[in-house]
Amino acid sequence: MEQFDLAALGNWLYSWVQPDGAIYGFHNHSVWGDNPIRWADYTSGHSTFAAPMLPALAMLLEKGYDARGAELLERMMRHQAQDMRPDGEYNHIGFQTGELAKTGLIHNMVPALSLALAVCHGKAFLHPDTIEAARRSVHRALDEGGLHYGGGRAGKQACCNQDYARIWARLLVKPAFGEDCYEQIAREDLDFMVEHFHLPGVPDADCDGTLRALEGKDQYLLEPAEYYGLMIAPLCLAWRQYGEKRWLDAALRLSRHVARSSFVDERGCRRVHRAYYSRTDGSWGRLTQPMQVQGNGLTLLAVRECAALSGDAELTAFAQELEDTMYRYQTERGFLCAATGWNTEADAVPCTAWQSHDFLCAAQTAPAPDKAFWDRFFAPQTECSVVLAPNCVWMEQGERWAIQDYFSRSAYQILGRKDRVRFGRDLAWTGEENAVDASYHWDSMPVFVLDGDTVTPLRPLDKQVKVYNFSPYCWEAAYKEDVQ
Repeated sequence: MEQFDLAALGNWLYSWVQPDGAIYGFHNHSVWGDNPIRWADYTSGHSTFAAPMLPALAMLLEKGYDARGAELLERMMRHQAQDMRPDGEYNHIGFQTGELAKTGLIHNMVPALSLALAVCHGKAFLHPDTIEAARRSVHRALDEGGLHYGGGRAGKQACCNQDYARIWARLLVKPAFGEDCYEQIAREDLDFMVEHFHLPGVPDADCDGTLRALEGKDQYLLEPAEYYGLMIAPLCLAWRQYGEKRWLDAALRLSRHVARSSFVDERGCRRVHRAYYSRTDGSWGRLTQPMQVQGNGLTLLAVRECAALSGDAELTAFAQELEDTMYRYQTERGFLCAATGWNTEADAVPCTAWQSHDFLCAAQTAPAPDKAFWDRFFAPQTECSVVLAPNCVWMEQGERWAIQDYFSRSAYQILGRKDRVRFGRDLAWTGEENAVDASYHWDSMPVFVLDGDTVTPLRPLDKQVKVYNFSPYCWEAAYKEDVQ
């Protein structure tokens, strides 16, 4: 296998990190297909779902310390730990709905478990005040904010992956902070989830899927594959902490569900499936696409751990195939292809939140980073990155980003900045007040033409423009330096 370029992905993620430690991004939920454009929210500020970048940095610093990396991690941890509402929930928990949504257990628990996991790996170098801030924040999220969801406990109104994330956060309190205060609750909630949400026999007798919910329309859906990491990881951690084999057995059955439900896509890459749905005859049908490519890192991380704990050769081989897929879909700029099959911006836009999960997964098995790694991580970039997708074009350079149409279309015309919490449509042509100010506009934005099954630039490109073609079309490059 070729080496996944972790420094490049880290550099791209870092390009979205703000001076106060917030992680901005265009919050493209490439599993459900929605984002702040679709919800007319138009925000691209911090998302708590990007918090796995914190333990990823801690893992890397644990292996190869760098003062620049440590300062960044401290800043990001302090920001996430303190950025809470009076009710004990975190701010910015809307993810793909931006600031429109003010509730969501998963978006409270991912930052909580990420802070705890960062402490697990950063005790040797994190400032005591940062560790204490993380401890207080995790407890507030669990003991105050979490009460809004099932009274703080797993129950029949639970959303499976979200309650498992809460269990994972509780289990991490012991290794992070040396406190056993959640052991009994975690044990009881794990057993409840296995008993009520695990569904044997999908896709075969050796596997369990998990119901997304026990009530409402989601009872007819098994959890999408990328959420299984949130279930497998706490089961593996409970096995390590308490030694009760039933939890490792449950993790194995979930891992096999992911492995045996996977598929090979048009590029010959092993991909995780989308989900299963309940057919009218009571059987379960598998859905493969549309499905994200980015953001499966937590599932890969957890399956890999389950394989290591159990010695399961099938899961080990499957994990290796998923690692190969990450490499094959990674761009030179560092980010991965977002998704396939949506034929919208969901295929085009790399999302910091999802790709922070991939960063964590790759950081776990990466060799010790040296000075050259950290130099690349923090290096300024001049590349103008362009992603060709079936229906639109993503591009970014410096602080500016855009979602644009192919020439002579006008469905998108979105302009944003990596250092701003809002983006907008370019309304200049209407004669009305523009939705974005002049600082959003590019000096010279590349334009691309889709003619039949071929994409070409409208005019020859500058040499710093790098095109990544994730569309079904042929790409015919033309650069100024090549045109006489």
